Amino acid sequence: MFTNAVQCIPPRRRDQLYCEIQKIVEEVAAVDRSLEGIGEGIAVDEALESITELLTTEVSRARRRSRKTLASV
Repeated sequence: MFTNAVQCIPPRRRDQLYCEIQKIVEEVAAVDRSLEGIGEGIAVDEALESITELLTTEVSRARRRSRKTLASV
C-alpha cells in the first residue's frame, strides 16, 4: 500500500490503526513463540491478512469521505 493512500486516513484514525496493528503483532508474536517447536507460520499469515484488510478498509473509507467532501463544495 502506498504511503499517499495511507495519508488520506485522518491522523487520529491512523493512530488508532497503529495501536490495533501493534496489538495484532503482539498477539501473533505470542502465538508464534508458543508454536515455535512445530514451526507453524499460520498465525503470521492470518495477521498479515488482518492488517491488510484493516488498512484497505480505512483507505476506502477515507477516499469516499474525501469524494463526498469535494462533491459538497
